[in-house]
Amino acid sequence: MSTTSATAPPAEKPTEKPTEKLAEQTAETIAVRPRIRGIDLARGLALFGMFAAHVGPSSDVGGLTGALMFAASGRSSILFATLAGLSLALLSGGATPPGASDPRRTRLRIAVRGLLIMGIGVTLTAMGTPVAVILAYYGVFFLLAIPFLRMKAHTLLVIAGCWALVGPVVALLVQSWWWGSSAADVVARVDPITLISGEGIDQLLVTGIYPAVTWMPFILVGLALGRMDIARLSRTTMLAIGVGMAFVAYGFSALLAPLGPQAVVGPPDASGSLDWSILMGADAHTGSTFEIVGGIGVALAILALCLGFAEWLPRLTRPIVAAGSMSLTIYVVHVLTINVAGLDAMPGSPLWVLLAFIAGSIVFALIWFRFARRGPLESLVHSTTAALIARPTSLSTDPTTDRRTHS
Repeated sequence: MSTTSATAPPAEKPTEKPTEKLAEQTAETIAVRPRIRGIDLARGLALFGMFAAHVGPSSDVGGLTGALMFAASGRSSILFATLAGLSLALLSGGATPPGASDPRRTRLRIAVRGLLIMGIGVTLTAMGTPVAVILAYYGVFFLLAIPFLRMKAHTLLVIAGCWALVGPVVALLVQSWWWGSSAADVVARVDPITLISGEGIDQLLVTGIYPAVTWMPFILVGLALGRMDIARLSRTTMLAIGVGMAFVAYGFSALLAPLGPQAVVGPPDASGSLDWSILMGADAHTGSTFEIVGGIGVALAILALCLGFAEWLPRLTRPIVAAGSMSLTIYVVHVLTINVAGLDAMPGSPLWVLLAFIAGSIVFALIWFRFARRGPLESLVHSTTAALIARPTSLSTDPTTDRRTHS
């Protein structure tokens, strides 16, 4: 028997670079990662909390309703921002080494997404809606988060902590100088965002209701949660840390707030508008360290509970999960509805108005997802982003807009 063919060397396989193999494996992992229902549940609650801030009863009504309205004020938008950071982490690889698959494409995808969301927000604001629209700020947060995408969780948490301490001071100093300055007048004349919507880059960064200078810690904490693999984190630990942060922040603020402006030492400016006592409070949109830390604590606690309840009670939580899965669409529709209906977008409406907004959102989401896997605006942002960066439409790398696990 001839053995010539047996000794012939096997054909060599094409050499595959390790980085290319890692990129392919990472992309495949991201493509099949299912949605985390608890995140959608938390996003749905954040959405309803913002409804409450715009069309809910006043917290002065007292009782359980008043307590819920007070809790929703400010903290719902903080939860929304924290979840935005978490979504960014999932968009850029989750717990895998960020940027391992294709860092340039990841950054470009997030930048395009941020600009699109910012454009939607600017458009809504330009319509003259009474709502303080968060979407333009949200888009800016996406853009500012890009340099932090490749950082590890502990680094992100350290930066978030330092930012929470320094940001409020910087905001107060810049705001006290900015109002009435010649620089503000120049920006108002040349900034295209200001010219379009009346709410320009200065407000998005420093002087607005959700300024990046004091809101980026929420994004960074959300990023850190995603880098630690949110699905595997101990919910009990997260809940305990969140409650502890909220207790310490709101507790210290309650002790210091009665000191009042005259008891707080700070360098007043010529107009006397530099009031350092603002930094002692923790009320909604004060931008203080106490509000930031307390808000993050509440967000962590709610997220921990939502991760648990979404797993334990999937049928009961499904309506809110569905609404949270298309939060961009529902948020925009609620702003347009307020505008068309001529509502004030201030607490004080009858409770039935808030309940109607919530019920309408849930019904719309449940019906929509019987025929589609993404919300209308979510689909628009996804497809536009894919087209602009020439990304193959067959590979879904956005686990926050894939609807596969909701049915």
